[in-house]
Amino acid sequence: MHLFMEDYSLSIPLLATPASALTTTVTSATTKDDDENGFFSSSSGIIFRLFLVIFLGTISIWANHEASKGFKVTILNNAKDSPEGRRFALFYVSNDEGTRIILNTSALVENILYPDSNQTKKPVHHVILQLASKNLTTKVIVETSKSKEFVYIISLSPSILEESNVKYAVISAIQRGMARIWLWDGESRAPPWLIDGMEEYIWMQAGFGDYDKETTVLHPGLKLNISISSDGNSAKSGGLCWPKDPKIVAQTLGYLEQQKKGYIQGLNQILRDRWDNQQCHR
Repeated sequence: MHLFMEDYSLSIPLLATPASALTTTVTSATTKDDDENGFFSSSSGIIFRLFLVIFLGTISIWANHEASKGFKVTILNNAKDSPEGRRFALFYVSNDEGTRIILNTSALVENILYPDSNQTKKPVHHVILQLASKNLTTKVIVETSKSKEFVYIISLSPSILEESNVKYAVISAIQRGMARIWLWDGESRAPPWLIDGMEEYIWMQAGFGDYDKETTVLHPGLKLNISISSDGNSAKSGGLCWPKDPKIVAQTLGYLEQQKKGYIQGLNQILRDRWDNQQCHR
């Protein structure tokens, strides 16, 4: 160290170039380290931003999906340990197929009953699709939650998973369930045959059954007096008396809809209000 300082004091010009070289070498080394650090820092920043974009994109897609549903969907399997329960879990729970069927069948019903945004829509906040723990008396039952408002439960009978065409049977049953959910029911006082007939009509419009739109005729036993405004947004009911066979009621509704477009929407709007059981007079 002493010798170095001594040489430095005696011959500055001779040491100028090496000093410069030393400085350059040190600077170059430092620059190289900085470049490497900058590279990794830049790469980390890019990766972070990429993940952030993906995360935000995922959140956006999820939010749009939830918003498009308009209501919450829950799928429950109450027969997990049975062969039917395992099949339901595989084909309708694990892949979200049950949720997709709920949304698709709901969209069809809404398009039939509420094509106009000005029409008062029945509130639906949550739909629960569940496979019952044991066979039911019918393939599908729709109930309203006793603890929460605007929550509806569609229960499927396990026997439906033993059908020869399971996919058709399940979609058909859920289509009926969603029709029942979206129909107004005259504050639970509308005659069952009317609601059953409207459900049947929607089910047939969805492509189920053997309904022929071109050959529908008015049933001779029908007696009704319902006037619906030209825009289909309001209606007034007078006497109403129909056969109690849901298929006949559905075919009659199809005929009336052909004669006056918007008839079904108007009839559904009537059912928003309390139904008068004296409306039927023979």
